[in-house]
Amino acid sequence: MRILRIRQSKRHRLSVIDDIKARLDIVDVVSPYVALQKSGRGFKANCPFHNEKTPSFVVNPERQSWRCFGACAEGGGAFDFVMKAENMDFGQALHLLAQRTGVQLEKRGDPEKSDILHSVNRAAATFYQETLKTEEGRQARNYIDSRKLNDSSIEKFILGYSPSSGDGLKSHLLLHDFKIEQAIEAGLVRQDEESGRTYDFFRGRLMFPIFDRRGNVVGFGGRALDDSNPKYINTSATSIFDKRNTLYALNFAIDKVRDQRTAVVVEGYMDAIAAHEHGYTNVVASMGTALTEQQVAQLRTLADKFILALDPDAAGQEATLRSLESSWRVIQSNAAQQRQRSQSALSQWKTTDLRVAALPEGLDPDALIRQDASRWESIVADAAPLLEFLIPNIAARFDLTVPHGKSQVVDAIWPLIAALDRLDREQYAQKLADAIGVSMEALRASVGNHRTSNRQSRRTERYEPPPEVTESTLNESFAEPVEEYILALLINKPDLKEFAENFDSQCFYSIENREVFTNWMSCSKIEELWDSVDESLHPHLTHITTIDILSVELIESERALTEMLRRLQRRFHIVDQQNILISGPTGEPPPRELGERISEINESIRQSEHMGVWRK
Repeated sequence: MRILRIRQSKRHRLSVIDDIKARLDIVDVVSPYVALQKSGRGFKANCPFHNEKTPSFVVNPERQSWRCFGACAEGGGAFDFVMKAENMDFGQALHLLAQRTGVQLEKRGDPEKSDILHSVNRAAATFYQETLKTEEGRQARNYIDSRKLNDSSIEKFILGYSPSSGDGLKSHLLLHDFKIEQAIEAGLVRQDEESGRTYDFFRGRLMFPIFDRRGNVVGFGGRALDDSNPKYINTSATSIFDKRNTLYALNFAIDKVRDQRTAVVVEGYMDAIAAHEHGYTNVVASMGTALTEQQVAQLRTLADKFILALDPDAAGQEATLRSLESSWRVIQSNAAQQRQRSQSALSQWKTTDLRVAALPEGLDPDALIRQDASRWESIVADAAPLLEFLIPNIAARFDLTVPHGKSQVVDAIWPLIAALDRLDREQYAQKLADAIGVSMEALRASVGNHRTSNRQSRRTERYEPPPEVTESTLNESFAEPVEEYILALLINKPDLKEFAENFDSQCFYSIENREVFTNWMSCSKIEELWDSVDESLHPHLTHITTIDILSVELIESERALTEMLRRLQRRFHIVDQQNILISGPTGEPPPRELGERISEINESIRQSEHMGVWRK
C-alpha cells in the first residue's frame, strides 16, 4: 500500500561551481599574471589589462575579489579574472579552473554529436512515416483509424510504422550515409554482444516520435499492434533523451502553457494527440508513468497551475499519487528556499495550484475527449484542489476502524494542511477530521502529540544558532535572494528588460547570476537563453526559472525591479570603497588618488539613491 510521503527538500547541495570556488584563492589565481605587492590587508599592482604607472589594481583576499580602479574599471572573482586574462568564455574558464583544482566535471553532451543524433532520429521518423503509408503499414493504419485520428494529427505528430523485418531502418540509415555506430548511439539499432549482429530495436510497432521542447526528435515510443508485451517500449536513455526529463507534446504546448500559465498532464501519447486535435493545446503527456520531479521542474518554468488528468483505473490512480508526490517535492523545495530567505520581503512567492481532474470510470482522456469534448472541458475546469483529492483517497487506503489507521492518514496529510494559511488550514482540518471520523478536538490532540514526539529533532533543525555573521557571509546572504529574484522577474516579465538595459552586470555578486543576466539581456526568448548559457549553468538557470514571482501589475514590478537594482548598485559601490580601504596601510588615510576615487564612489552612492531606470 502506497501513501503520499511529503519530504522537506533542501537546495543547499554544493554545486560543482561552488566546489571549484571553495578550492581557489584569489591571490593564487591572480599571482601568475601580475606581480602583486602586499598593501594593508590586501594586495596592489599595476592593472594587467591596461597600461598605467600608478597601481590601481586591488586584490581583496577577504572577499576573494579583484578590482581595477583605473581605466578599465573592471572587477569580480576568480572566474571573472581568468575569463578576462585568458580571453575565455565562462565554460572554458570553468574547465580550466576545474583542472587546476582537481574537480571532476560531469561529462556534457557534445553539441556536434547532439546534432548528429537529432539528424539520425529525424531520418528515422521520416522513414517510419513513409513506411506507414505502404502495404506493410496497413495494420498500423487500421489501428490509427480505430482511434479516430485525423490526417492533420498524423502529419503533425509524424506517426509512423517500424517494419517487422528487423533491418529495414538500419538499411535505410546506412543508405543515407549514417554510420551504424550513430544508429546504435541513438538507440535505434541494437547489437548482440555475442554474435555482433545488429538489428532494429523497434519492430512491427506504431511509432510516436518524441520531441524536445525545441522540436528536435530525441527518441521514440513504439506501441505493439498485437498481443506482444510490453505494449509500449521507448528509446533507452541516450545523450539527448531521458524519459524522466521529457514531456510528450511539450514542443506543441509550450506557447499555450506559458500564455495560460496552466498545464494539463495526461498519461499517454493518444491522450495528448486527441487533446491537441480538439484544440486543447496546453496538454502534455508523462508517457505512461507518473510525473517525475524533473518533468515537474520543467513545467514550473512555464506554469503556475497543474491539472493531473491521468487514467481513472487503479494504475492511473497510483500514478496520480506518485505525480502529486513529485510535484509536491518541487513545490516544497521552493517553499524551503522561501523560509531560508524569509528576512527579505522580496522572497514572497505565490503557491502553486495543483489539481486533479476526476475522470469517469472506464474513460481515459482520449476516449472522453472524442466522446464528449464539452464534458472534458467541464471536468478539467472543475478539477479538485490537491487536498480535496488526497483526503478521501488517502483515507480510503487505511483501516479507519482502528486508531493506528487514523493516525497514518493524519501523518500523511497533515504536513500539507499545516503549510496552508490559517483559514484554509481550518477548512481542510475539518475535512480531514470528517474523513477519518473524529472530532476537531481529537484531531488537534493527535497533531499535538505528533509534534511533541518529534519536537527534539525539529528543534535542532528549526532553532539552530545562526552562523557568525561576517562581511563575506553578509554579502552572500544579501546577494543570493535579491539577484536571483531580479533574474526571475526579468525572465518572467520580458517587458521589464528595458529598465535594466544599461545596468552594469558587475553589480551582480555571483558569477552565475552575472552570466545569466548578461545572456538574457541579449536574448528574446527563454529558449535562446538555455542555448546561450554554458551547460554547467543549466541547474542554476532551472532554479531561477522555478522561483515564483508575485502576481502584481507591471507598474509594481517596475518599481520592485528598480528598487532591487538600486540596492545592487549601492552595494557594489560600497564594496568598491572597502576594496580601496583594505589596500591601504592600517590606520592611515588612503593616498590622494585613491582618496579622490573614494569621493567619486561616494558621489555614485548618492546618485544611486535617486536613480530610477537603467535605460539606454
